[in-house]
Amino acid sequence: MAAKKRGGSKRSAGKKAARRGGAKRGAKRASAKKGGAKKAAKKAGVRRRAKKRAVKKAVVRKAAKRAVVRKAVKKAAVKKAAKRRSSPLARVKRVATGVVEQAQSAVTHGVEVVKEAAENIVDRVSG
Repeated sequence: MAAKKRGGSKRSAGKKAARRGGAKRGAKRASAKKGGAKKAAKKAGVRRRAKKRAVKKAVVRKAAKRAVVRKAVKKAAVKKAAKRRSSPLARVKRVATGVVEQAQSAVTHGVEVVKEAAENIVDRVSG
């Protein structure tokens, strides 16, 4: 009697696998792979949403900071105005100081003008 071949043909191997439920197992694996893809897609969507939220929160934070800075500036301006209004004596002193400075500069300018006029007279007389 001739010896039986080992290994067999590929077709018969496929049939045996089908009988054992190998085909079903393969199908299960394929669906498992698809399930992984679905999970990955879900995670990617969640990540995208999280990024969008983070960006929105950052924008809101910046706007809030700007508003806080604006409020602080306004408060400082109000405080300055309130300080100036607080003492009428201080205001009188400040205004008087400004007037004195202007008077000094006018006197200095006037003295220079008088000197120039005197020089012109001297030149005309001597010339």
